[in-house]
Amino acid sequence: MPIRTLTFRIVTCDICGDEDTDDVLPLYDTRQIAADNARQCGWLITADQRVICPDDDRRHRAALDDLMPPEPTTEVDGQLSLDLDLGPAT
Repeated sequence: MPIRTLTFRIVTCDICGDEDTDDVLPLYDTRQIAADNARQCGWLITADQRVICPDDDRRHRAALDDLMPPEPTTEVDGQLSLDLDLGPAT
């Protein structure tokens, strides 16, 4: 029996380390096929190639929150700040 070297890819969450598996560990020939299947299963692959599984716990939510842009702020000339203390109402 010959011994051969095989190269394959698996998808692993960068947050928790879980693999894209139910009962069987799927092996993929290319990164693109692995990424496509992960997306079809609800996984997120970010622009910088981080992989996040669909688990919904504090660490996963924090990782997704970090991907969001900062909240916009709008300032209009002459507008009072909402956190400005105007003193007691008279």
